[in-house]
Amino acid sequence: MGTPVVPTSLRSWISGVGEIARAVNAAEPLDDVLARVAEQACALIGFEHCAVMLAEPDREHLRVAGSWGLSQAYVAQVSDAGSLLIHPSGPMHDSPAAAAFRDGRTVVVPDVGIASRYGRLRHLASKQGYRGLIAAPLRAPDSGLVGVLVAYAVAARAFGAQEVELVELLADQAALALETARLRSAQQAVITALSQANNELRRSRAMTEWAEQQHRELMRLVLAEVGLVGLVAALAEALDASVTVEDPDDRLLARAPEHGYHPPPTAAARRRRPVQAALDALARTNEVVRLPAERSGRPGAAAVGHPPGPGQDVWVAPVVLGGELAARLWITNPRAAPEPVERRVIERFALVVALELLKQRSLVDVEERLSGDLVGDLLRPGGPQHPQGVLDRAAALGHDLSRPHHVAVLALDPPGHTDRLTELIRAGAGPTLRPLAGPHQDVHALLLPADPDPGDALRGLLDHLGQALPGRVATIAVGPLAGDLMDHAAAFRVARGAARLRRATQPGGLVDIRELGMAALLLENGTPAALRRFAQGLLRPVAAHDARRGGDLLPTLRSWLAAGCSTAATAQEMVIHPNTVGYRLGRIEKIIGRDLRRVDTRTDLQLALTVRDIVGLGGS
Repeated sequence: MGTPVVPTSLRSWISGVGEIARAVNAAEPLDDVLARVAEQACALIGFEHCAVMLAEPDREHLRVAGSWGLSQAYVAQVSDAGSLLIHPSGPMHDSPAAAAFRDGRTVVVPDVGIASRYGRLRHLASKQGYRGLIAAPLRAPDSGLVGVLVAYAVAARAFGAQEVELVELLADQAALALETARLRSAQQAVITALSQANNELRRSRAMTEWAEQQHRELMRLVLAEVGLVGLVAALAEALDASVTVEDPDDRLLARAPEHGYHPPPTAAARRRRPVQAALDALARTNEVVRLPAERSGRPGAAAVGHPPGPGQDVWVAPVVLGGELAARLWITNPRAAPEPVERRVIERFALVVALELLKQRSLVDVEERLSGDLVGDLLRPGGPQHPQGVLDRAAALGHDLSRPHHVAVLALDPPGHTDRLTELIRAGAGPTLRPLAGPHQDVHALLLPADPDPGDALRGLLDHLGQALPGRVATIAVGPLAGDLMDHAAAFRVARGAARLRRATQPGGLVDIRELGMAALLLENGTPAALRRFAQGLLRPVAAHDARRGGDLLPTLRSWLAAGCSTAATAQEMVIHPNTVGYRLGRIEKIIGRDLRRVDTRTDLQLALTVRDIVGLGGS
């Protein structure tokens, strides 16, 4: 065996230890400091290789944290998970480093070749080419055992007590470096935590100031009566997001901003189970909630001018009135997920939106009552008792009854009370038509300005009512033009009679009887059953002849009456010879047994065709 090796001088030892201390104080990376310890072990004590090994957090394995003189291949092999087990299954898998850490004492192996206890050692030693080693545990003052320092000698030799003591001294230096690094890390963690807390405090103060500013702005908006549109625009600007207010039936009430608007989820997205569950629970939670995100990024639709992408969030807050969901406040694509303070601001806005909706409802209720009273006074038999008062009240509601108006009636089947029907009528009539509407007798009366023509708007109203009132069928009859205030009652009775006639046979649709002439008097006073029997009795033989022969008697009769009973005009309209028109008219006279030259016959046929059109008894 070789002879013991001792340091050449105290000066060299102090210099080496001082270098380690300087590295520690300079806060060099821990692995670099431990590599210096390993280097000094070789230089000061006379070893060829050295490694500083640390226990993994699970304290099941040792890993090389710093080394000197060892090959990369050896370090990689020693650091393998199965190499340095602290608690191996038996001596064949044990190592001096694991024993030193496990027992907390220095292990000396003069000759690897005869160390039968450490089976793993003989395998590892041949890879690096060492014969002897000393393994000293690293014991930190506060942390206890943290690792081992292993010094390797190429030649087998008996290690002296001084060498062992010096290795243990360097192990203490390594442990001190570890403890210093731990304390420095803990100190840095405290400093970081304090800095983060300070930043969070400043941020919290800033958010509080922002929330107070938004509260003041909200109060200013309420006092300024900017309305729902103004409130939504202010919230969109404050959150840098798209904001939408919809009623419980998903109808749009307001939205912002005008440019770069991101809509809320589509109807299809809302039907998906996670989103539907969140929306169903909205009124119960009464909180701002985030909708479940989908794999595509969000359960929404493409933005106006901005395609959807990952990270685009959708938040929604309930607007509750009287314990019931009155609207939904959507926050789409905010710059960041709303903070708790921002959520409170959203909840305040939702409350103010609820107040705004309540105010609107109150105004609608008041206007509906006033409109109903006005319609009742206007349509009373004999006309209004105080015409000028009716004109003034109508003007206060925004209607000029001094101009000609069409009088229409709206009836629903099956009959029954419908909440907020006047509000539905105004919403469905569209921006171009603002009817004066109110309940009268068993129907709703609608007063429509003669210009623009109300036909398309009334068809749109029928579609809107069909969607808003499933299970109900709406019939609208438009009566004659009321040119004077005293004409409205008679026009209403004509329209109501036409509506009753249609509902008795085939409810639903639009009945336009604005130009009936004398037939309007019969609609005003006749019963639906009597009018239907009259039309069928007069026209059924003609219709039956057309059905058997494939003829055109009814279309010819209709065109002849519409042309002022002119045979030439009828022939030109139908693109047939005048003699053909005369022949067909002659056939009609024979079938019905009446003279078409008589005025009463023509009047009866015109009325019969009108009734046939209203009740939908057939084409032509």
